[in-house]
Amino acid sequence: MELKEIINFIANLGNIILVINIFLFFKSYRKKTVAFKIIAFYLLYVLVIQLSMSYLNSRKIPNLYFTHFYFIGQIIFLSFFFLREFKNILLSNIIKIYLVLVLVSLGIYYSFLPETFFKHNIFEVLITSIPLIVYSFIFLIRRLDSSNKKFIYLNSGLFLYILCSTLIFIAGNLKSDIKLIIWLFNASLYIVYQLLISLEWYKNFRLKKLKS
Repeated sequence: MELKEIINFIANLGNIILVINIFLFFKSYRKKTVAFKIIAFYLLYVLVIQLSMSYLNSRKIPNLYFTHFYFIGQIIFLSFFFLREFKNILLSNIIKIYLVLVLVSLGIYYSFLPETFFKHNIFEVLITSIPLIVYSFIFLIRRLDSSNKKFIYLNSGLFLYILCSTLIFIAGNLKSDIKLIIWLFNASLYIVYQLLISLEWYKNFRLKKLKS
């Protein structure tokens, strides 16, 4: 099996676990917190992006521009998630202000440089991913010292995956077998991320039967 086929297999496996996670989260959707519901729709959004890119790729149609929807959608969903989870007013205000600045900045950027919409955009990767890494790290530090452990598994996976995938997307224009190895690592890490999301649901959000 060639390296590309291995990457495709692992990527498809990751998408299968993603579908399972979406089913689990929407199965437990009722009577859950707003933060939980945001994550449920975030996962569904990611699946739509993944399937759209896979479909276009199978038709040999350029699909790189979908990464922009991925990064922008990701920072919107996850910023709202952290807004619901952080109780600190200062942190909440920082997240709100930064989200507005990011959206305005990208709107101006693509207005003046529309040709970059069909290319890897390192500027976009950095301004949408680095703050999420920071938010996730702060969340983990605060949650480790708290009795409330909800979303700690999900955020552990989120922190690792976004940290590594950011470095990978920055190196997105590499042309060699090294790039394939990097994408293999990214696809494998994505599975770890999705498994941690599954663990999050199992540990903290599954409907537990009452003991008789």
